[in-house]
Amino acid sequence: MFHAFHPGHLIRRLLPWALLLGVASTWAQGFPSKPVRIVIPFATGGSTDANARIIQDKLSQLWGQPVVVEAKPGANTIIGTDLVAKSPADGHTLLLTSTAMVVNPSMYAKLPYDTLSDLVPITVVSVSPFALVAPINSPFNQLKDVLAALRAKPGSVSFGVSDSSAMLSGYLMNMLAKADMQAISYKGAGPLMIDLAGGHVPLGIAAVSSVQGQVKNGRVKIVGIGSPTPSSLFPQAPLIAQDLPGYEAISWFGLLAPKGTPADVVNRIQRDVATVLKDPDVQQKIQGLGADPGGMPPEEFQARIKREIDLWSRVAKAANIKPE
Repeated sequence: MFHAFHPGHLIRRLLPWALLLGVASTWAQGFPSKPVRIVIPFATGGSTDANARIIQDKLSQLWGQPVVVEAKPGANTIIGTDLVAKSPADGHTLLLTSTAMVVNPSMYAKLPYDTLSDLVPITVVSVSPFALVAPINSPFNQLKDVLAALRAKPGSVSFGVSDSSAMLSGYLMNMLAKADMQAISYKGAGPLMIDLAGGHVPLGIAAVSSVQGQVKNGRVKIVGIGSPTPSSLFPQAPLIAQDLPGYEAISWFGLLAPKGTPADVVNRIQRDVATVLKDPDVQQKIQGLGADPGGMPPEEFQARIKREIDLWSRVAKAANIKPE
């Protein structure tokens, strides 16, 4: 039987979808509707805190709402990360974390959140390559000197680190060079740099942002930079990849939101952060930390997170590190 076409039927069918699309488009327009909280999963005073405070005021001016930086340290960033993962998904509670996020899945057998599905990547705020450093009077001037020493006497060289990201960066060298350097753990980059300057440890691995002070003071020297391109702060420093093709180890600080945060809101935050990161004053402050401004789109940041979780998982297995 032939049924007459009634435009009203089509309108009634499409109306719910139109309403839904209308709501989606107004989410970003209405953001933020109250103060925005940026949670850092570290104690105040460190590099993560510095990154948050560099963008804090500019974002507050742009949004017309207070931006509050709140430290929730503990359990190697797990406490603060879990708090944000379980927060309302409206863009008003954000996580500003470090490379520790992509290392923790290799270090802990069970996390209270799923790194890939419970958090939505927004953008990277800054990047700083890891650096291999040595006392200023060390015979090591680049990585090939270290590898030669290890071939002559296996197990003769160790490296100091203050976090698991730097430790795995060292073990990535082991994996690619078939070397056997062992990590020595320190409670912070400060004590590591003091011991390194005093010649108490042959090598250290930390982000350029953590070593720049001692390098500029002439107490330690850079043996290798972990990025595929020269450091903007130390352009003459040798690249590790020159002696170890394929090596890349970069520390980053990035913003994420709880799962379910509307895509419009995520994209709005990314665009606004990217705008802030183009401000000359902000760029100068980030470069003062020994880092470069970020601003990448969410999809690119998400791909980076997936890629690095896979890489550090393989490195941890090669180093025979058993998750706790």
